[in-house]
Amino acid sequence: YVEATLKDDAKGDPLITKDALVAIGVMTDEQYESLKDMTQKITKIVADDLLEKGLVLYDIKFEYGYDADGNVMLIDEIASGNMRVYKDGEYVDPMTLSELFFA
Repeated sequence: YVEATLKDDAKGDPLITKDALVAIGVMTDEQYESLKDMTQKITKIVADDLLEKGLVLYDIKFEYGYDADGNVMLIDEIASGNMRVYKDGEYVDPMTLSELFFA
């Protein structure tokens, strides 16, 4: 499942649909499909790496932008503070997640 939000702190980073993103000119249909494909692939890599440590990924946030040619690209780090992870049914805070992952 992939959802998109607009980066707008004042409005609470509201959810927005693919159709709306295309309609207001934020991205093309092809760019959205590229973003969705990258999100699913990167999420699987992160989830698989966490699972090897006995951790379960609940959700994760990525930030994307465009290169000079309009190609979608990941523009922010993938870090413990951008995801929710559980171990044995208990939430793991970002600091503890970093310690567990890199131990």
